[in-house]
Amino acid sequence: MNRVRRDVGRPRRVAPGTLYAFAHQFYWDFRRLAEGRVRWRFDRAKYQELTAKLDEMQLIDDDDRTRHEQIVNREIETGELDPFRREDRLRDIAEAEIFARRESYRQQAAGEARKEIRVPGERDALKVLLDPYTTPEQIRELCKEAVMIRTCEGREIEVSAWPISSGSVLPDNLSKYAEQYVAAMRHPRFPHCDVSARPSNRLKQFWFLSRALAGALFGITTRTAINLVGSLRPEEIFEESRDGKPARKQRKRKNKR
Repeated sequence: MNRVRRDVGRPRRVAPGTLYAFAHQFYWDFRRLAEGRVRWRFDRAKYQELTAKLDEMQLIDDDDRTRHEQIVNREIETGELDPFRREDRLRDIAEAEIFARRESYRQQAAGEARKEIRVPGERDALKVLLDPYTTPEQIRELCKEAVMIRTCEGREIEVSAWPISSGSVLPDNLSKYAEQYVAAMRHPRFPHCDVSARPSNRLKQFWFLSRALAGALFGITTRTAINLVGSLRPEEIFEESRDGKPARKQRKRKNKR
């Protein structure tokens, strides 16, 4: 006789921490969609300009050579170095120090060659994602625009067209669970509030949808997901953890007699 599985049709069990981790990622990507983000581009031309004469630079001076000689003299006195290898040892120390300083200079030049690019938010995408009359089909069509193809060094690569985190799974899951996402916007507990009066209300909507979408991944209802994860948004949890720390007690100094 075949055993009947008792868990057929039941939602999968998931640890609240796992659910929170997905909701946390979705939440910050929703915020990036609204607020934009900063990306960095490497300016190769500027880097080459900064490092063009690096090989010609004098990276050690007379003070360095004096210090090297002191090191070698000390090694000879202690018997660590054969006196006949004095010049070889001086050359090795100088070459090692030059190499290290060149690498340090290159790293500094690479930092100066980075350019900050401000990527604006996707207001049009958010308008669709937060419209209670949006259909699952519209959500899926929108998610197709979340990626684009770019040519890099002769190769075509897929990059995010939305200002979200690298490797984000938000577009894929929005498309896959579009029905559950749309249902969450029409849920009685969804915060239908005036965002123009209180911009922070938008964050409440993001957090509600993030928890609902995380629950959809594990076959959990919106109500169960928001209860398991909790109402505090990620930044509120951080602030509470700071405020919850006990104040440091100042020790009273005893007056010396």
